[in-house]
Amino acid sequence: MNLYYDALLTLRGISEYYAFLRKSQYASPNEIRARQAEWLTRLLVHAHANVPWYSSRFRQYGVRLKGSDPFAELAKMPVLTKTEIRENHADFCVSGVAAKSLSFATSGTTGEPLVAYTSPNQWVIEQGVIWRQWKWAGYHFRDRTAIFRSYAPLPGQPLVKLDRLRNWAYFSVYRMDDKAIGEYVQFLKTWKPRFLRGYPSALLLIAQHALRHGWKLPGLKAAFSASEAIPADLRESLKEAFGIELFDHYGQAEITCMFHDCEQHSGMHVDWEYGYVELLPSTEPDTKKIIATNFHNMSMPLLRYDTGDLAAGGWQSCTCGRTAPIVRSIIGRKDDYLIATDGSRMATVNLYTYFSKLREIRRFQLLQEKPGELIVTMMGWDGKGDVNSDNFQQKITQDLQRTTGLQIVISNTLDFIQSSEGKFQTFVQRIRS
Repeated sequence: MNLYYDALLTLRGISEYYAFLRKSQYASPNEIRARQAEWLTRLLVHAHANVPWYSSRFRQYGVRLKGSDPFAELAKMPVLTKTEIRENHADFCVSGVAAKSLSFATSGTTGEPLVAYTSPNQWVIEQGVIWRQWKWAGYHFRDRTAIFRSYAPLPGQPLVKLDRLRNWAYFSVYRMDDKAIGEYVQFLKTWKPRFLRGYPSALLLIAQHALRHGWKLPGLKAAFSASEAIPADLRESLKEAFGIELFDHYGQAEITCMFHDCEQHSGMHVDWEYGYVELLPSTEPDTKKIIATNFHNMSMPLLRYDTGDLAAGGWQSCTCGRTAPIVRSIIGRKDDYLIATDGSRMATVNLYTYFSKLREIRRFQLLQEKPGELIVTMMGWDGKGDVNSDNFQQKITQDLQRTTGLQIVISNTLDFIQSSEGKFQTFVQRIRS
């Protein structure tokens, strides 16, 4: 997305917060239900008229567009899977969607990439609910924020990149050894950020380095995390190292629902203005499947989408006074680290982002059996392991060696590693400390 267009939509999201979202976090259950019913009715009418996948299926399952209870009508539809979307992608998109929408690629824990489109108005809501959580943490417009995610410097580029428009500094999470973090520390001490933001695994490395070497960042107010499960010791490590709290975020590139951690840190608030979330029984004890429908994505509506993630327990209330219910926690991806030859560790999430952009690949898996080496297995859309011309393999090898510093081994076998229950894991770490 163009930086300035993103900034424009973000400013619109901030305006939405002050106009609506600041007040709606205290809406009564009746007000929430009525507003959601209004949005859901609008979505069902739109999906029937403009989305091929739903036009015929609404008739098949008896979905009434003018029924008195849109939630009951929605429940007539079967749960939607990622496989169905990937195999029938065009049928989920409004005609001409690519030219008018924002696009996001995801792979997540499945290792199977998917492109999702979203309408600009939905992105405004997205930015508004994120801004709301940031306000819970005390954030103010353009507060300096050090970001440990989403930056992979090219050869010759610095390990730290400044975004002067937002007043953010990006740090490469591909270099998280003691030497690199030492360089980051010198920058951080001079730049004096008010907030940290990043992958939980990267934030933990920063906090552990601070505890080992005794450095402080006195101006820090809080940290924001997303994209991974929170390591058990991250909250305490951040508090001990910097005296700050962690505010966690949950969402997906499929853009169906969002949850946020408030200042009580007793669970994750569902953002009811963003999407409708159902918690359905799972095979795991004391957990529920997260099934979600976004209200505002008119480009590629996904109704009753199975996010593949689980909520611990059911809906609960929070002591913060906000009316949106919480779940105790969300059980998603908990990543191991990549281990370099010298024993230093790197987060893996940026590798998922890299592979999600390679449209030639249907499925991939990363395996590490010894420090300093990474084995990559790939499947192409034709069902063969050699998506790989020599040039394609060489490009992947060079890209990953440049960003990780690891020796890359391309495997042409289709023998993906699965658990005894048949579950697929994108990253398999066999090095044990």
